Amino acid sequence: MMPIAPDLLLFSRLGLGLMVIVLTLSAGAGGLGLVNLCQRRPFALAAMRVLAWVVAGMLVAGFLLIGWLNLRIYQRLPLKVPPDLLPWLNQGLAAMNAREGAGYGLPLLDPAQPPRYILPLWIENGKYYFWFMAYALMILPAISRPVSHRLRGALVALLALQNAILFLLTDPFSRPLPKFFDEIGPWFAGTLDPLGRLGQFMRLYPRMLFYYNTPYMWLHPPMLFMSYAAITVTFVASLFMLAGRGRPEVEVLGYDYAKFGYFMLTLGMLLGYPWALEAWGPNWWWDPKICSSIMMWAIYSTYLHTRLYAHRKTMWYFTSGLGIVCFAAMIFTFITSFYFPGEHTGQ
Repeated sequence: MMPIAPDLLLFSRLGLGLMVIVLTLSAGAGGLGLVNLCQRRPFALAAMRVLAWVVAGMLVAGFLLIGWLNLRIYQRLPLKVPPDLLPWLNQGLAAMNAREGAGYGLPLLDPAQPPRYILPLWIENGKYYFWFMAYALMILPAISRPVSHRLRGALVALLALQNAILFLLTDPFSRPLPKFFDEIGPWFAGTLDPLGRLGQFMRLYPRMLFYYNTPYMWLHPPMLFMSYAAITVTFVASLFMLAGRGRPEVEVLGYDYAKFGYFMLTLGMLLGYPWALEAWGPNWWWDPKICSSIMMWAIYSTYLHTRLYAHRKTMWYFTSGLGIVCFAAMIFTFITSFYFPGEHTGQ
């Protein structure tokens, strides 16, 4: 049995209880949101706002629980190499590092300090959790603004939909980190012969360094997911503007979130560049997700530039249409990892 099995069981039980609470509160908030969306007069806005705040707080608590599990993985699952294999491994690593053209070497192993996993909080289903939590936190200032009650209702109703998806399809608590544990399972099973153990380590060690433990993993993905959350708010505001139900304050709200989202997207993409060179070498440019991200950034840039001419009557609706296209480009960029083969596939 894997040393962390008791922690996984506790994590799943606590996470399940938390998600049930989140789903229940989200249903209440989403119901109030739909009522406000569908009727002409505001209805129980204060109660809807309080529920949204509590849901966001519960999501933050769940995020801390994910952090606790990752800490336990760091503490309890080091890649300890048997002493008889250590000279062979260090000799092989030294030869790889000395090979001509090796831009980034693999550190030699110290038996007193075995390599440990420093797992980011947004891998596997954790990325959906972080994305939806970021949205939940971002809409709190929006639903406190003196803007259309219908817009505020739509934002909260979308929060409820996201949490339903999280609970039903992408719950990070029911089966924690399945790909990661399938990957490291043979190492901790104790069934590998020395040669198999040597080969398994050489598969695990580079991925640990260049994927799980790289500092870029703590910067590049969360910035992109925060930009996705901001784009979602801009998308809802753009729908209201395009439908003719928006007022200037609605458009201003969408623009405020667009500026923040554009900043996070640009910075996140720039920080991904040195990571791509380190992990993949010079061929990183042709990864499908990178190409679609550049397309998304170009559309986003166009949205912000057309906003400069929003005082013109026709440009008002064109800008709102681009806000919707930005959201569609975001969804396309996200799903490229699942349907187009590349370096991002399966991550």
